[in-house]
Amino acid sequence: MAKKPIADLSSLVATKGAAEPTNMPTRAGIPAPAPISSAEDNSQPLNFRVPGEFRRRFKMFAAANDMKLNELLYRSFEQYEASQKK
Repeated sequence: MAKKPIADLSSLVATKGAAEPTNMPTRAGIPAPAPISSAEDNSQPLNFRVPGEFRRRFKMFAAANDMKLNELLYRSFEQYEASQKK
């Protein structure tokens, strides 16, 4: 059985100070992240337990509607609070 030729991997090894990625986009076109809103500046943890099925449904709903979990919680509470004022 003939031996397979050894692949040349020298191009994968970088020399310290000489490594430079090729075909990488520059960061100039990427906008800076938005500053944290004042509502999040004073954020506090809110820890409580829920049944596993409720957690799964909550996360699935948030993902299906392209929302963060805390955004869904805020909206849900605001809606509930508004319904109780009537």
